[in-house]
Amino acid sequence: MAATADTEGTSELPQHGVDLNGEFHFKVDGKGRMALPAKFRKVLSKDLVVTPELTNECVYVFETPDFNEWVEKLFIDRFGEYKESDREHVKLRRVLKSRARDVEVDASGRIMLSPEVRAAVGIDKEVVVVGNTGRFEIWDADRFKTMSDEVDLGLFYS
Repeated sequence: MAATADTEGTSELPQHGVDLNGEFHFKVDGKGRMALPAKFRKVLSKDLVVTPELTNECVYVFETPDFNEWVEKLFIDRFGEYKESDREHVKLRRVLKSRARDVEVDASGRIMLSPEVRAAVGIDKEVVVVGNTGRFEIWDADRFKTMSDEVDLGLFYS
């Protein structure tokens, strides 16, 4: 289901901690632009951060404060904290930040995915946008179907 290019109600202020839900199907045009779901545009600011997921499964899209919080949480979860004096921490953070791209939602409610980001996660034309806590994800449609087909929700009953 494609979203219309309705930008009315797009918030100018970041809504830190926005929780996004749902699955939406879109196409990426030849220039790398793709529409965002209207319901996401209504609660997100125009300035976002896109970055490949750690293992290049999909693209994560964050509000800027949420991206920085995600980076911080990665260090806390793995190492307990970020240490500026630890060379490995500095290298890891450098790579995380270098993979991120600042993007702006245009007047038509689209964002631009750079050729590098699309290549990293294998996005061609058809994508699935999936809401996830504190961010949303952009998946190549075939990759998303394969991943979701492998998920056993019955595990919640064990």
